[in-house]
Amino acid sequence: MAVPASLLVPRIWQKNIIGAGVLSLPSGAAHIVGEAQAAGVGSSLTLTMVAILLGIFATLNAAGFYLVGEVCERTGARTYREAWSLTMGEKTAWLPSAASVILCFTGSVACSSVIGDTASELVAALLGVANSAVFRDAILGGLAFTVLLPLCNLSSLAPLAFASVLGLVGICLLAVVMLVRCLDGSYLVGGQFVSVVQANHPVLTLSASEAHIHSSGIAGLVGQSLLFMALLSNAYSAHYNAPSMFQELESPKKCASGGKLKQFAYVATSAFFLAGILYLVVTLAGLETFGCAVQPMVLNNYAPIDHLVVFARAGLCLCVLFEFPLLERCFRTTLVELFGLPEEVATQPWIVTSSVALVSMLACVPGLSLDRVIAIGGALGASLLIYVAPALMALRLREQNASSQPSTTGAGWMMFDPADVQAALLRSVAGFGTMIDGLGVAEATGLQF
Repeated sequence: MAVPASLLVPRIWQKNIIGAGVLSLPSGAAHIVGEAQAAGVGSSLTLTMVAILLGIFATLNAAGFYLVGEVCERTGARTYREAWSLTMGEKTAWLPSAASVILCFTGSVACSSVIGDTASELVAALLGVANSAVFRDAILGGLAFTVLLPLCNLSSLAPLAFASVLGLVGICLLAVVMLVRCLDGSYLVGGQFVSVVQANHPVLTLSASEAHIHSSGIAGLVGQSLLFMALLSNAYSAHYNAPSMFQELESPKKCASGGKLKQFAYVATSAFFLAGILYLVVTLAGLETFGCAVQPMVLNNYAPIDHLVVFARAGLCLCVLFEFPLLERCFRTTLVELFGLPEEVATQPWIVTSSVALVSMLACVPGLSLDRVIAIGGALGASLLIYVAPALMALRLREQNASSQPSTTGAGWMMFDPADVQAALLRSVAGFGTMIDGLGVAEATGLQF
């Protein structure tokens, strides 16, 4: 069913721009701040750099989302794989499918981990006991087979649309709560909740005189920046749904050629701009409240007796609970497509059960770092879908268009040919995505940069 552009913006948000990825952004930014502090760089300059990175990646992701829509309009493709096949060839069509599998799998593991953490925190708050008295893995296992599995077995995820809206409200509530706690000083020295969390997570502010992260020099700062870029790539990713979003967009009735694509540009710009604002609030609020002591899942820093945060945890749990089936189904169906199996295989009950069980078990692995999992998905999966593939597909279409039209080289008053400038920009974006893919994975997996 076609929908107006104004209604498609929240639809894109429901399609995973806003989700578990936002929780690791403060931690990723904290690593940059810690390395910069240890190297003698002021926190103000570092925070400015973090904010600039958030803006740059919102712009790059909006551009990539738009380019996928442009390819779909010019080729008639209805899926990401089809768009790649019609532009780059069928032989390499497995690449975007493999990237989607990696991105959705790591996203599913991250969601499952967040569900386990938030649910156990809520149970502890409800019972009035310490978090250590609650068996987090048992709670996650129970939710996996009583809630997540039935949701993943639904023949259609359309009934989750309304619940997804509630989830978006929950993640926005999280941002508001974090901002309130940042401004009221509850977790700063002398605040009412400092003594509760001090024993487990020392509270440091950005003004702390001694950075507790060992400096590795410029290489360490660059490495942590790459890790943060991978986290941002994951957080902004929704590009595997861009073709379906473009198909759903209502065509303007009275407009010149390209009207639908202009509407799509508005949709992409609006959605990623709003997401960028939300990410900026969460990242800076987490940093200003906990400084370099912020945890991989920022909510773990907050006291379990903080009733305001309890509501935020409940909203977040709701958001991630209904994000999980979207990611898990995409992982399962794309994996079946990648191996060339019949579509109905993906809906077999034993396949669904095995998928949910595997993801849940990985989320229970001791020492699993949420930010590392999200960064691997962002570097290895999202970078191809967001930067490399859209740029290469758009570049191929422009080359085909240029070869079919007479050359205008040397004509006109312009010093540079706009087509050449666009081609150079697209090649730069593809190269940038490839860099994040390689170096980001190395940093996320703990290899020395």
